[in-house]
Amino acid sequence: MTTLFFGTTGGCLDAFYLFKELYPDDADMAFLSDSHRVNDIVCGVKIVGGFNDIKNSQFKNSNFVFQCGSVTNHINRNFWFELAIRNGMKPVKLVSKFAYVHETAVVGFGSIIYPGVKIMANVKIGSNCIILPNTVINHDSLIEDYSIINSSCVINGNVNIGNKSYIGSMSSIKEKINITPKTTIGMSSSVLSDIKEPGIYFGSPAKKNKS
Repeated sequence: MTTLFFGTTGGCLDAFYLFKELYPDDADMAFLSDSHRVNDIVCGVKIVGGFNDIKNSQFKNSNFVFQCGSVTNHINRNFWFELAIRNGMKPVKLVSKFAYVHETAVVGFGSIIYPGVKIMANVKIGSNCIILPNTVINHDSLIEDYSIINSSCVINGNVNIGNKSYIGSMSSIKEKINITPKTTIGMSSSVLSDIKEPGIYFGSPAKKNKS
């Protein structure tokens, strides 16, 4: 069965390389890219269409890997993921062999867990969450669907991060904190109190950007 990879740059390629580490014998791979022509070759793999081509019946029942999303567009990144599922495609969950995931933790479908990540007891990770290298998520925390947790973050126990949120690299979140959906936390921030309104927050302690 073909596995389709969305995008050919940045984090999209990181997910591609992680897949190859986990499934070195899987040669049936292809890219969807809006910046290449069909039949172009990237990393030895053929471009078979653009993102809109996931609507085509030829890709029904294919597996797919979707990481696309950044600090600028994380709130809308669910669109392509959900469209692929509606077309009958099946999301692949990737968990690095060099990550620690406690046996009581749950990682949702289509999520991607990178090397060095530590996910402790009773943590729940939603669908298509991206947890980047060396982040620690402590006990009983909840990361809701489509959220991105960047590299080297520390999320303490009993934290709830709402869906479509973005936590910048090297940020820390105090225990028992709730963060509302569609929140952006700037890199190296410290979240010491609940965030009840969507927006951009940064600093230590993190405060809402009012500009």
